[in-house]
Amino acid sequence: MPQVDQDKCNGCIKCMNACPVEAMTLVSANDPHKTQRRKAKVNKDICLGCGVCVRACPTGSLSLQSRQERVITPVTSTHRVVVMAIERGMLQNLIFDNHALMSHRAMAAILGVILRLPPAKQIMAIEQMKSKYLVTLLNWLKV
Repeated sequence: MPQVDQDKCNGCIKCMNACPVEAMTLVSANDPHKTQRRKAKVNKDICLGCGVCVRACPTGSLSLQSRQERVITPVTSTHRVVVMAIERGMLQNLIFDNHALMSHRAMAAILGVILRLPPAKQIMAIEQMKSKYLVTLLNWLKV
């Protein structure tokens, strides 16, 4: 997770421009002498911890620190979309309402992502899908 050294940050916005998920923002530096001064801030709820912002920082005010718990970063864009749909409770809408995904290859990719998820995410997917097929497939693979 990126940590901001507020003394070094000059608010240049290079970290904001580099962040792929827009987790970096600028907030007031609370400097009474320079009221327009801004500093970088990390939105830890959406940050992937990829470190792109750290490399983009010209002042060295960003550094990476270990998270308290491990977070699984999406491997592919399909993985990211499926996990986001599961977390939002919208997996069934992703599959059944999106006619652009109705090919066998797309459905296989979505199912492949579900099969590789941690058990908690798999349970969330099963509950959203209400699919006997998915329950049977996951139980068969656990044997």
